[in-house]
Amino acid sequence: MALTRINNNIAAVNANRNLNQTSSALRISLERLSSGLRINRAADDAAGLTISENLRSQINGLNQAIDNASSAINLVNTAEGALTETTNRLQRIRTLAVQAANTGTNDAVALQAIQDEIETSIAEITRIGNDTQFATRRLLNGDNANTLTFRDGNVGLSLASNPTASTLSSGARFLTVNQTNAGSETLSNGTDATNNSGATTFTGSSFDSGTYDLVLSNVRAAAARVVSTSGSISNGSGTFPGATTNLIGQVFNNGAGGTFTLGTGDVITFTGTRVAGTAYTQAFTVASGGINASGILTTLNTTLGAGQTASYDATTGQFVITAASTGSNNLSISLTIDDNGGGGAVEFSTANNVRTAGNANDGVLTLGGGAAVSVVAGQTVTVQGPAPSDTTQPTPQITLTLGSTITAGTDILTIVAQSYTGRLEGGQTVTFQNGDQNVRFRSGTAGGFASGESVSLNFDEVINLGGATTRTFVLSAVNNSLAFQVGANQNQRVNVQFGDLRASNLGYVGQTQPNGNARTVAGINVTTLTGANEAIAIIDQAINQVDTQRSALGAFTNRLEATIANLGVASENLTASESRIRDADIALETTRFTRNQILLQSGISILAQANVAQQSVLALLQ
Repeated sequence: MALTRINNNIAAVNANRNLNQTSSALRISLERLSSGLRINRAADDAAGLTISENLRSQINGLNQAIDNASSAINLVNTAEGALTETTNRLQRIRTLAVQAANTGTNDAVALQAIQDEIETSIAEITRIGNDTQFATRRLLNGDNANTLTFRDGNVGLSLASNPTASTLSSGARFLTVNQTNAGSETLSNGTDATNNSGATTFTGSSFDSGTYDLVLSNVRAAAARVVSTSGSISNGSGTFPGATTNLIGQVFNNGAGGTFTLGTGDVITFTGTRVAGTAYTQAFTVASGGINASGILTTLNTTLGAGQTASYDATTGQFVITAASTGSNNLSISLTIDDNGGGGAVEFSTANNVRTAGNANDGVLTLGGGAAVSVVAGQTVTVQGPAPSDTTQPTPQITLTLGSTITAGTDILTIVAQSYTGRLEGGQTVTFQNGDQNVRFRSGTAGGFASGESVSLNFDEVINLGGATTRTFVLSAVNNSLAFQVGANQNQRVNVQFGDLRASNLGYVGQTQPNGNARTVAGINVTTLTGANEAIAIIDQAINQVDTQRSALGAFTNRLEATIANLGVASENLTASESRIRDADIALETTRFTRNQILLQSGISILAQANVAQQSVLALLQ
């Protein structure tokens, strides 16, 4: 470099450039040392900033989820603490009930004193259920229990429920089921017809014991048929796609069950013997529009004659033929199906001659096991009443359930269903009661409706449906459980629900005591020996219900505590990863800062020397 060229001081320019770089590096070192962060702006590390921000979002979410879970534990502990006192009150009531049952030493005054104390405890249990709150949320009055709605668009049938747990998906499910007239109050005095002509085609009519699935998907589907007495619901062949509900049923049959097909021109013939011993015959031909109930009723009354009357219950869809007789009973009815098309057959899985009993236990056959017995067109099936064992009692009735209208269809099954039995996952029980169709979950652990999962329902009693041949029902689940967000991302939550744990909902809900009171804690009356014994049974059931809920809450608390521990580990590891990317290494940055300070000082000195060096050219001008 020639020092005699003065227009551009290249040495000074170079020294200045290096000084600027050193100044910039020194600024970055000062920024990192003062903030403790390696990345203070996107320009510091564009990719690292993106990764770091994602990790920071997860860390913040996890830390908040830990706080959420801690709050959830506090809420659950509030409810569980209240239930501790509920249990104490129930234990005291039970002790008093045992004392009241000692009627040999208790007079009416003593029993009333015991009852007064019991009523005080009952009021306290109800108060606890009504007033236990976390902030403004009531916990034990049933507001936070899931509900199921079973709606029939034809008759508006609604089933309310108060479960303590379920795994049924929230929302509506459509299922097409056939006319079902099960629910004869007297097991030995009725036969019921069920027309299974749903969306799924069943082939074959021989039914064996087993457990099958009832479709509860978002499309219309057919129902599994109840035909077994061995604790199961069976159906013929057919495909049931989608989410499923496992049903386990019990069915009692008071007549030879089977299937048959009716078409236009087919003939249904009733033949029988009147009380007096004379025979009668009446045929019905299936017309294009079907056979209606009123036409059958009119013809039967004309045919039966004195001593026998036929009536039709539109609510249950049942024809009832009543025979007034004493002593020997010669009344019988036979049903003949004459298939006009020539291809039909009636098949039965038990004997084809079954008696309707005057005594409750006679003539009750089970339908299920064994091979089917075919009855071809023209053969008959007879239901005959025997001689009553006690002529002073009311005479038995023969109930023929044909439905409001008989139209062409497939697979008509004749059964009497006393009860359907199944169980919810986790031990819950659903009860379908005749009349008001009230559904209650009796026991089970806490849980919530989860999308895509299935639920098993327990049918303890029978629903009378009646009406059209094929019906569409909507089974809707409403999730009222409390949701706690315990994760950093969407839908990472757990649910807990609290049943209605007031006195009116503890015990055997839906049942009645001999004194007419509800068979619940609220209906306890120990002023009689019967009432005292009932009270002991009711309280045992109530204690079991409360203990079940408390156990569920305890398990839920343990789950939350485990969740908090897991979230803490995740947060720690993510924080370490985020720190490695974003935080400054103070030791390294201090070393760089010292180096940059030295370079800055030397740079300034060298720049001054470079500027002075060019001044030597002035000596040439002297």
